[in-house]
Amino acid sequence: MKNFTTPSEKYRQQGNEIFAILKEQEHAAFVVRQGRFTDVLKYYNQALNASMNDDERASAHKNLGALYTYQITRTNIESANKNDYNYNLKECITSYGYAFQFGRKAKSQEWLISIRHQINNFVSDCYAQFLLLPTEERLRALEFTVNCFERTTLTRLDSVATDYYALGKLMFQEALKHFEKEPKLIYNCLPTLNRAFYWACEPHTFRSTEIKELQDSIWLHQCIHESSNARHTGVRMLDYHLQNDEELNVDFIWTIIDKFREAILLAKENDIEGEARACHCTAIVYGKVLKMDDIAYNYHLRCITLAQTLVPRNLTKHEWYMKSSSFVQNYRAKKVNEEEKIDEERYKNFRTELASDLKELNEAAAKGTHELLKHIYEKHPPRKEGATMGSTESDQLIKTVKKALLHYHPDTQSVFNDKKWSFFCTEITKILNAKHELLKLAS
Repeated sequence: MKNFTTPSEKYRQQGNEIFAILKEQEHAAFVVRQGRFTDVLKYYNQALNASMNDDERASAHKNLGALYTYQITRTNIESANKNDYNYNLKECITSYGYAFQFGRKAKSQEWLISIRHQINNFVSDCYAQFLLLPTEERLRALEFTVNCFERTTLTRLDSVATDYYALGKLMFQEALKHFEKEPKLIYNCLPTLNRAFYWACEPHTFRSTEIKELQDSIWLHQCIHESSNARHTGVRMLDYHLQNDEELNVDFIWTIIDKFREAILLAKENDIEGEARACHCTAIVYGKVLKMDDIAYNYHLRCITLAQTLVPRNLTKHEWYMKSSSFVQNYRAKKVNEEEKIDEERYKNFRTELASDLKELNEAAAKGTHELLKHIYEKHPPRKEGATMGSTESDQLIKTVKKALLHYHPDTQSVFNDKKWSFFCTEITKILNAKHELLKLAS
């Protein structure tokens, strides 16, 4: 019989012998296996209680961790009693944590590496079991596992980092399902992912692509929620001010506009509909409250432009879209009417100022097409560089008139930024068009 140097070593050896039998009798009755497990657990606990130094404590805790690992990985998680399963899981992780804690002081580097390998394998096996569970149970199991590890002094375990990544991804998926009713759930995801970096052996390379994509998705939805919050806050502030304050507080109005601008910035490139809604709200303040229709028009136009990009979604039936669209149409009609009135007054003045030139133009037209062309090219030459009169021979005259129409057409005169000249060219074009029609009939 082997002589043991310490009581702790003796108890561990006795436990190891029964543990070996337990492993060989996997198909034995549950009662038999449970009895063996209880016996092994008793000896390992006695070994721990009898430990006289860190070396023995580390070994005893490692044995306990291995025993609980065996018990957990041989359990059918779908039918297991959850309280018993969680108890064994917690004891297993706690035992490994203490094994590593005491082992750092008393064991070799090889021993520490082996136990880390043992822990990683155990966590990976547990994760494989968790995949068999429904989503909510899997989420709770992952949370319970990582919380147990957080209570230990263990660090830098890729298996735990993987659990945190899986947990963060699962939390994000669940948050998306309830995003409209409970948007704040999205804020629990990033802290969980950050713990994955903490536990990873190589934080900068650990699942870098997957985590970056997940982080971007989380950030996007956080921006969507914060944009919506800012917009609703601005709307509430505006409604309260207009309903309860007798006088307009301009400083307060600018605070409201800042809220809507914040909503626009947060939604930009993240939530097109949210940005469109925020633009609509901003336009309402500028238009109805501050009476600054020009700025309001720009925001209303931006609102409907954004909404129209959401193909195949159709937002045209939404009240905010219809209001913005109506404002843009009315604003444009108003501007066209104003410009027509201005042009009418301007043309009236031009007709007075250019009375003698118009009289000469009509007199030249009355003398014939040749005289008309000669008059306009000599007295009022085209401003386009290189524009010259064509031949006035009978067989070329209609082509020359067409050429003159191109030289004097008002649509080509805007580059010269001279409204009086454009008006005069309009009068020339009217006469040239009449001459062109007569020449066509004659031909």
